[in-house]
Amino acid sequence: MSTHAVPITKYHGTGNDFLVVDATHGVGDRAAFARTYCDRETGIDPATYGGSEGRRGADGVLFLSIEERYRPTRVVMTLVQPDGSTAAMCGNGARVVARWAHDRTGDNEFMIDTQAGTRRATVTEDGTGATIEMGTPSFAPHDVPVDREEPLIEERVGGLTISAVNTGVPHAVAFVDGGRNAPGGIDGVDLASVAPPVRHADVFPEGANVNLAAIVDSGVGGRGTDAGEAPVIDQRTFERGVEGETRSCGTGAVAIAAV
Repeated sequence: MSTHAVPITKYHGTGNDFLVVDATHGVGDRAAFARTYCDRETGIDPATYGGSEGRRGADGVLFLSIEERYRPTRVVMTLVQPDGSTAAMCGNGARVVARWAHDRTGDNEFMIDTQAGTRRATVTEDGTGATIEMGTPSFAPHDVPVDREEPLIEERVGGLTISAVNTGVPHAVAFVDGGRNAPGGIDGVDLASVAPPVRHADVFPEGANVNLAAIVDSGVGGRGTDAGEAPVIDQRTFERGVEGETRSCGTGAVAIAAV
């Protein structure tokens, strides 16, 4: 498999980084492609795609195709993760899709077709920002999914007290005490150790992404306020398919806000 035969670009959304491949360039085995080039130790080097900085590998490969005959322009998005699996949705990935499509068409509005449904995207006039309509979170057991008849809300699973929600992909959310700057706070948690028992718990038949959240400023009205200043929350996410912590996670942020 040669990177020279398949043009690759690299984008990131708040540190969540992706290799982007135009789907018109055929990749016969997308899973093998992702496993090879996303590896953080042996994967693609930044110099390969013209970069001088950045990490080797990526959090996934976005295979994209543009359908300009629609208005707004539609983009078909398929995200293949470092373990070769396919994720139905990715918030930061969708932002990357919008920017990539903007760079190629000059448009500012797009409909992004994902395996979790179609999402509307808007890119700022200067092309520096992108907003995605993320859809409605669901706590329904068959949507998450969880292997039970009632929603899973603030219960112990794999050593953490979690709530389960689907924001395009399944998430487990655990609130902890203390933000990034607090002694013994969220950064003091060994996420690589505490996340896998939840990620692979029997209650999640498809597995789950695992999020830690710490409220560092409750805002006006406190947690869950509908008006005034929004709470400030620190987040860490262990992503299914990456099988490790990522620098950010958009669907995870939505999951935390929903919980």
